[in-house]
Amino acid sequence: MSAPKIPHFSKLLVCTDNSPSSPGVINTGLELARLTSAKIRLLEVVMTPLYQYQLLTSLEQMRAYEQEVRARLEPYQASAAEAGVDLEVRVRTSVTAYQGILEEAEADQPGLIVMGRKGSTRLSRLLMGSTAERVIGLSGCSVLIVPHNAVLNLRRILLAHDGSEFGEAAWREVIHLAKLAKSEVVAVSVARDDRREIECKLVLQHLKASADRHGIPLQSVFLQGRPFEKIIETAKEEQVGLVAMGSHGRTGLARFFMGSVAERVIGTAGCPVLVVKIRPEEEPKV
Repeated sequence: MSAPKIPHFSKLLVCTDNSPSSPGVINTGLELARLTSAKIRLLEVVMTPLYQYQLLTSLEQMRAYEQEVRARLEPYQASAAEAGVDLEVRVRTSVTAYQGILEEAEADQPGLIVMGRKGSTRLSRLLMGSTAERVIGLSGCSVLIVPHNAVLNLRRILLAHDGSEFGEAAWREVIHLAKLAKSEVVAVSVARDDRREIECKLVLQHLKASADRHGIPLQSVFLQGRPFEKIIETAKEEQVGLVAMGSHGRTGLARFFMGSVAERVIGTAGCPVLVVKIRPEEEPKV
């Protein structure tokens, strides 16, 4: 495996919806922006009526609500400026929240979308039908999911690497964050059975050698079992403040990560989860 190039987040799209989880999402965005010198676009999506006959009666109400949203978000500009962060408020109208977020991301091309996780964390439900599910599945950039009441702490980062190019993309982002935050990295590779043991151990050897070259303290953890369970268990045991893992591409609304390791980690982790997408320039040539 070749030595990773170091990417960076130059713009963050931070999504709020005035829910109880929104302050934590915004604070996470501000913390990342301070660390990476990124600009923040603070977005809230105002829903448009689904039916044409509703449009005329609610247009004035929508405009009034947009003004309310701006008035609520604009104080964050002042607090961000005090912290040396460039923050701009964006209000976008759309039929659904996820469409508005995707439209804004397409127009502004952020390096990262930051948003909250809602709903049940039971494995029978997880993120099914949620805005977060659709944004992760359809966006072209990486997404940071922040559970309610979670606080981003980059002192210790868990990297889940499955030996794929997607895991390698996550490692590139972890290198950048770990260098900036002087983090310790816990690298986890999980074999479902004995057949993948050698491959997983080779992955961990590669990560240790790469971390040594970059001056990053790294602890290698090889485990056997169900990957999502082992990742969650290790995140708790090692008290990490961020889990980073790769996304296996755009999967569409019909099938996001259903039944996958990533979906279960996102739905059950107590800390923020960074889902890293492969950038277009990094996609393997066919």
